[in-house]
Amino acid sequence: MIFFTESLPRDWFDWTNAGIGVVGLLFTLWAVLQATGAKQAAVSTEKSVKKHNAEFDFDTLTRMAKELHGYVESGMMSEAKLRTTDLRTELAVAIRHHEAYLGTQASLLKSKQADLKLVTDGLNRKADDLSQTERIRLLGITGAILDLLAGQCGQLHSATETGVTNG
Repeated sequence: MIFFTESLPRDWFDWTNAGIGVVGLLFTLWAVLQATGAKQAAVSTEKSVKKHNAEFDFDTLTRMAKELHGYVESGMMSEAKLRTTDLRTELAVAIRHHEAYLGTQASLLKSKQADLKLVTDGLNRKADDLSQTERIRLLGITGAILDLLAGQCGQLHSATETGVTNG
């Protein structure tokens, strides 16, 4: 059963089919290139957001450490005890979430968690039971923690601005 009395020339049909196939292949390649670029942009954005989150978390930790140091300095031991508990918890969470951006500082920050445990033990006693030497020691520990957290916060801020990771 022939519908057309004249059949289409075979060469014209083959060339048209080949042309459409080449155009389809070019569109596919263009779409793959666009998708690859979009994926790279998404990965870059994800890293940037994670760096900003780490920076924000360590800025919060620095503020908490500053409050803790102030409480110990002014002899407000019950407030210092509460702040120490908060700081220990938040520091553990921050280290776990942002360890990739901490580099070599991660182990030092983990050791400061042990120092916070010492501070907690020292603060569990009544404020009157602490000698001047013990207060000075607590101030030294909280000051060192504050310095470390402030330094880490600064490094994260700098890395966020320049787009470079620490470590």
